[in-house]
Amino acid sequence: MNPEQRRILTSIGVTLRDFPESIELAYTAPKLTMTLTQYAAGFSNPINMQDTRACFEAWCLIIKAKTEEQKKEPKLEIVLDVKDIKEADYDGKLPKNGHWGRFLYRILKFSEQYKYWFELSSTLGKIKDKFQNYLDSHTFVTSAPDKKPKEDIANSNLESYVEYLFCDSISAQKDILNLHSVNTIDRQLPVSLFEGSKSSTTGVFTGGKSAIDFWALNGDTINVYELKSDNPMVGIITEIFFYSNYVHDVFISKSLDHGKGSVEIEDGTYRSYDKIKGNKGKQVKGIMLSNSNRKGWHSSLDKPTRNKVKEIMNENDMSEAIQYEFLGYQLNPLKIGGYYISK
Repeated sequence: MNPEQRRILTSIGVTLRDFPESIELAYTAPKLTMTLTQYAAGFSNPINMQDTRACFEAWCLIIKAKTEEQKKEPKLEIVLDVKDIKEADYDGKLPKNGHWGRFLYRILKFSEQYKYWFELSSTLGKIKDKFQNYLDSHTFVTSAPDKKPKEDIANSNLESYVEYLFCDSISAQKDILNLHSVNTIDRQLPVSLFEGSKSSTTGVFTGGKSAIDFWALNGDTINVYELKSDNPMVGIITEIFFYSNYVHDVFISKSLDHGKGSVEIEDGTYRSYDKIKGNKGKQVKGIMLSNSNRKGWHSSLDKPTRNKVKEIMNENDMSEAIQYEFLGYQLNPLKIGGYYISK
């Protein structure tokens, strides 16, 4: 964080231990303008959306929450821009890469759902409108998994290991996840999207390993989980926002823009894909799940801030079709190696 960023944030009652220097800030009451680099937007030399330099949703919500906590600038409005971007940089067709496609979808959904305090710059707003018109005038398909999730947990990274524990342990599902009547829980749900037909040249979003950590059908609700294990990141908010909107639009609405931009869900049975395809859900619950001990939550996401962020996220103009929650768990080492999880 540079001195000017610190000065601006302090002036509106926000104290952060760190903030990416690449995100420019400018403030004229009551509006805070946040300007991303082009690579943070996925337009040029893209980086992942959960990166601290790219996760604008997370920083917007954290800053908004902290100003409301401190009551110094409770009516703060936030404007998002991208440095040196021009309307002509997007032609209104298939995005040139999946990171750019994700960004366009994210700014469309975030500006629509939090319009009372968040807006896009004039140029970014016009680009968003082009993308919305693109969605409305095309049809899309998903990609079903073609194999089971990795089951060799002994050689998995920590988060894959913990992800397996949550999906395998009924007691963890009841005691930590508060799931008491779940009929399906599974791992690694793909979040790819293609224009017209599935191919290497028609991807709207990133494909490959892009997937939701795990998910559950819980009555008429689809629970979507973004898991962190000893990996404190503010980007957990951006990930759950994107994944929750994707699941709502693809598996409940079956359209990307309120009945327009229809989505055909590919057939498949691996990772219970047929179960989520055939679900009768009415709501998505996006759950940010991190261990509370050891490294735990990011320093910008202390408990009061998490509570306020949750409150703001759930006031999302979606008539409760998408709701969010933070959940914690304990990550405990075993003497023989490995870990176990507890409440």
